[in-house]
Amino acid sequence: MLTGAGSSQAADTTPMAEDPGPVGSFAWKGFNWQKRFWGGAPMYNASWDANNVSNPDANGYVKLSITNPTGSAPKGAEFQSTREGFGYGTYSTTVEKDVSALQKEVVWGCLFTYDPAAEPGYTEIDLCEASAWGGGAAYGQSWPVTQGHGYWFDATLPPGQGNNTVTFGVTNAPILTHRMVWEPGKLTFETFAGEGYGGTLLKRTVLQGSTVPLPAKEQIHFNLWVTEGGGGDAAHVAPESVTIRDFSFVPGIPLTAPTPTITGTAAVGSTLTANPGAWTTGTALTYQWFKNGTAIAGATAATRVLAAADQGAKLTVRVTGTKAGYATTTKESVPTAAVVAGTLLAPTPTITGTLTVGSTLTVNPGTWTSGTTLTYQWYRSGVAITGATAKTYVLVGADQGDTMRVRVTGTKAGYTSVSKYSANTALVS
Repeated sequence: MLTGAGSSQAADTTPMAEDPGPVGSFAWKGFNWQKRFWGGAPMYNASWDANNVSNPDANGYVKLSITNPTGSAPKGAEFQSTREGFGYGTYSTTVEKDVSALQKEVVWGCLFTYDPAAEPGYTEIDLCEASAWGGGAAYGQSWPVTQGHGYWFDATLPPGQGNNTVTFGVTNAPILTHRMVWEPGKLTFETFAGEGYGGTLLKRTVLQGSTVPLPAKEQIHFNLWVTEGGGGDAAHVAPESVTIRDFSFVPGIPLTAPTPTITGTAAVGSTLTANPGAWTTGTALTYQWFKNGTAIAGATAATRVLAAADQGAKLTVRVTGTKAGYATTTKESVPTAAVVAGTLLAPTPTITGTLTVGSTLTVNPGTWTSGTTLTYQWYRSGVAITGATAKTYVLVGADQGDTMRVRVTGTKAGYTSVSKYSANTALVS
């Protein structure tokens, strides 16, 4: 990678992207950038100066300037990402400049992607270029400054034939925010007054079709340069500057993301399982369960054991997929049926002990659902014995000649209570 003037002394503290590109002149907004010092187009006299691009200042802003040290030989400013290949995603930049006051010979190339090897269109997409394009056909003519959303689909053809561009008038807003979403076969551009997306939407352009560029090894460029086209006076332009406050890129290749489904019985104690379906290979999946639309704290596994607190609610699960270079995507299942009370595991109890007066009988309740509270009631020949509610019972004289039986009742929050009876014993002797 070519190097230019200036070292990386950025005030910007944005964490670096996973792929920031090779080290260049400075780091800014998570990426590495190269200041242009080599000559060539589009500057009419091929003259550029790396010193016309500042390092990020204390606010994290980068300033581009046109200088004209001799009064007749202007020098342009440009910087570009060292990373090659951004592709589909959302691009955004905030610019501090009243473009209505732009000199008619000056072109503000506000964020464009470009790969010079990707013929015929070079994947050039212009987020919001601003210019009067030389001011007119003859010297002294005045053309208004306009901005443009658009792209080149065949750079071998002239403007108007090889590009798809929409131009619109400018305001004297001192700050503009531009956003672009690049998707397969579709580009959506937006320009807002002010910082962020809360200001007036000045222009929204949607361009789509087979000519929308395909991702290649494009880099991101910002430049401020002079055109000799039309009737302007390119050699004698005055110094000009633009301040770039912000830049962001969010990857946007769409993931294959099916709607998840839920299997299992919607009853307390049962296990629900999220079935995410077949996502793009290599996608990392995370889960979040919701109860009546509210996230359940800690419920982030692919399975959910239904608790008593879930009873009466409908559950959904959201599956979020992430993969480097792709747009993070979340899909939510349809709700389950309302969760009903659970069914207790309730075996038939048995009685052990000698059936003679004075002996102790013991009930063996068996293994119930974990956490179940058990209560007991003993019976003599089918009639409940007052006070006989312990797990054991000492046979008394009144029991002689009768059969004994015990009832075990299980209760647990969120479950339907269940009672189970033992078989009758033989007669007590």
